[in-house]
Amino acid sequence: MVPLLAQLFPQFASRLIRNGATLGGNLGTGSPIGDSPPVLLALEASLVLAGVDGEREVALADYFTGYRQSVRRADELIKAVRIPLPLARLAAFHKIAKRRFDDISSVAIGFALEVEDGVVTKARDGLGGVAAMPVRALATEAALEGRPWTRDTAQAAADVLRAEGTPIDDHRSSAAYRAAMLGQSLRKLYAESPEEVSA
Repeated sequence: MVPLLAQLFPQFASRLIRNGATLGGNLGTGSPIGDSPPVLLALEASLVLAGVDGEREVALADYFTGYRQSVRRADELIKAVRIPLPLARLAAFHKIAKRRFDDISSVAIGFALEVEDGVVTKARDGLGGVAAMPVRALATEAALEGRPWTRDTAQAAADVLRAEGTPIDDHRSSAAYRAAMLGQSLRKLYAESPEEVSA
């Protein structure tokens, strides 16, 4: 089991839906508020697309092109989701919603960080609910990589994360709340990270 997916699944829809759902279905809708894309973006997943002309593999970071749009052609199906190894040792999924279970996310964040000797060597952050499509938090990743995993680094990167995406006001939450939750999620990641990974 992939630990980050193990964090996602209990918060994904209801038990009835989970028993019949697939990752391919969740990704195929292209929804900007799906719960699996942020996690899979953090894991640097790729999709195998199968069509009448054969198969091709597309990085999930390149799959979404706009609101409910993707590079998947009309004759293609999502055949497989591939997650590269090794997995990041510091990972978390944060779902912000009105109800803890069986609710649509206002914001969803997937984190996957490699920390070696107290320094962030690699950071991948996937976001949902803050743009027209699921996105990677590229500026935040850059703000983390090469820096010590300390409270100061987490705070500085949280300020960057607050500005990622283009959140909107809607009936689930305001744009300001979504931005605030992005920053808070990174502070939470630091606060809950094991002592052995901190500088």
